[in-house]
Amino acid sequence: MSVTQVSPHVHVETAYLGSNNSIIVGTDGVALVDTPHKPADAQAWRRVVDGFGTTRFVVNTDHHPDHTIGNFWMGGEVVSHRGTRDRLLRDAPTEEYLRDLFEVIDPDAVDLLPSYSVRVPEVVFQDRLDLHLGDVHLELRFQPGHTANSLLAYLPQDGVIFTGDIVCESSLPSFQDCRLWDWFDAIDAVESYDFDVLVPGHGEVTDRSAVERYRQWGRDVAGEVAAAIDAGQTLEQACDEIRFEDLIHVGNEDYTGYPDPLIEMFQRNSIARIYHDLSERPELAR
Repeated sequence: MSVTQVSPHVHVETAYLGSNNSIIVGTDGVALVDTPHKPADAQAWRRVVDGFGTTRFVVNTDHHPDHTIGNFWMGGEVVSHRGTRDRLLRDAPTEEYLRDLFEVIDPDAVDLLPSYSVRVPEVVFQDRLDLHLGDVHLELRFQPGHTANSLLAYLPQDGVIFTGDIVCESSLPSFQDCRLWDWFDAIDAVESYDFDVLVPGHGEVTDRSAVERYRQWGRDVAGEVAAAIDAGQTLEQACDEIRFEDLIHVGNEDYTGYPDPLIEMFQRNSIARIYHDLSERPELAR
């Protein structure tokens, strides 16, 4: 584990499998942004977090398991867009899904499943919400992009923005829960903020330069799908042939990644989503 202080009030962990996890420290407690994916990491993270003070809020930037599984082990109130609560109530990962996943990424966690439950947000908002921690406050804004219920979190005192998977530094995430026009609009929204430090959903802490790079990655894969449509390829053909680099779900020397069938599902669902959206609005590829 390697926690890095990136501003006067913010500490970030980027080394876990799953989303980045952040600690925001104020004079009146601590707020977290997203929680670890692996139960072993979540329990270790709780011990680290408690060293900074009492957790008052846990912010989930979307409903995906790599941002929310660790909620179960955290203190404070979980905060999200109302759509994230709805998705976790309606489409929470099943015990079968979690068992299959944990058997690969965290085998010891399989024994925890009988006592585990998906913790849904207790505090939700529709458009904007401010969270106050004494001398600092965190501004939350609903911003559909990576998902229909994604949010941006902004700490104006430190010039830090937490983008969740609206911007990632390591590679593209799945497109399966987005609409392509929202995906690009959300990147524009990030650019409109006054910030020096960008904490992405995945990858290293970065700066404004990451925004255009990420936008271009999206344009590149959208262009490939558009070319396939123009060439008369069917949806099935495009899903068979087009792939984008995934450094988010694959393993490396530090951790075991997702099962191959799950990564393949993410790829196919992503290309299908882009294909459908470009069929409706082809100008998005330009």
